[in-house]
Amino acid sequence: MIGFATVLSEPLVFRFGTSGRMEGLTALFFLASIYVAGSKREHILKSFLAGILLSCSAMTHPFGASFGLVSLFFLVRDRISILQKVFFFILGGIIPICLWAVYIHPDWNLLTIQFGAQLIRKQILFGSFTALTKLKVFLFGFAFSKLRLIIIITQIFTLVLVSISLYKKKHELNSRLNVYWIWILSVAVALYSSSEGWYVFHFIFPFAWGMALLAEQKYFGRILSLAGISLSFAGWLHIVNIHWIQTDSTYILNTQFQKLETILKPHNKVYLQTIPDPYFHLSEKYPEKKFLEFIPGELEFPSNEYTRTIESQDAFVFYDDSLKNQAISLFLSNHPEWIREEWEIPVPSNHWLHFKTIVYHKPTGNENASP
Repeated sequence: MIGFATVLSEPLVFRFGTSGRMEGLTALFFLASIYVAGSKREHILKSFLAGILLSCSAMTHPFGASFGLVSLFFLVRDRISILQKVFFFILGGIIPICLWAVYIHPDWNLLTIQFGAQLIRKQILFGSFTALTKLKVFLFGFAFSKLRLIIIITQIFTLVLVSISLYKKKHELNSRLNVYWIWILSVAVALYSSSEGWYVFHFIFPFAWGMALLAEQKYFGRILSLAGISLSFAGWLHIVNIHWIQTDSTYILNTQFQKLETILKPHNKVYLQTIPDPYFHLSEKYPEKKFLEFIPGELEFPSNEYTRTIESQDAFVFYDDSLKNQAISLFLSNHPEWIREEWEIPVPSNHWLHFKTIVYHKPTGNENASP
């Protein structure tokens, strides 16, 4: 049984890394896509390459697909050979998807289970979160979130007024304002539908584009831009202070992973549902072991395949006991002889590593042996 992590963490994201690196690569490929799409070189291969890069963005994380209209607008804004550009843009986007499909084909059934689970989770989050909760999720991604929200609202309101004024004068918006509205609305819709705080990172780019537009406006626009830049810089200093000056996050994270290494050393099949994510660290340390990573493991799966996967594990790692689904809870309750270990990562409550670690592992008979 290969398991869910092999499908999600290896073929789907090409083993690019943990969540932060995935988001960074998603943004990198997308920015490369709009750089190519917006270049002045008039060649049909521009559309083809922009499509490939956008597809790579979506392959590192599906969130990247929400930026498709932005890249496409850069290509067709001159209104020349629109159909031809759209065709080659789509063709370029199809190629990485086809290569990816061939690569993961041996594990296709497991991918459908994994991706289906993600869709179920999104549906639950979308249906259960109120508008206020979604706003809190959005603010999760910012330092000084209340002040940042005021600046974001002020920016959007100001650019609405600028857009209305310009449209009244010229009966159209310039291409930069069009890019802003397409970009920020694409991100806003994607964030609203995803209900995940991790993705707020992608809001930074259209927000910065809007600040650049406002910087061209006299007086209030420039003041707002300077306020936004100053707050962003202060937020960066605040985060650096918490995570790197007050505490050595690298040392703490390595210590956390080393402790997991020691506990999991005798076990060959490990189920991970924990933050911070140790998957790639443990896979590199123990390439011969099977690590299954399935963060939305609190969802219920009645399938026999999933139950067999659970029953075949030698250890489980969680960051919250309440997130075990019924199949895992039942399995552990039927095996009271399993050893449970729990500890908190020693950081302040406002640190990004403020999580517990809970490990259930099968007894090996050597627990009381001298090291």
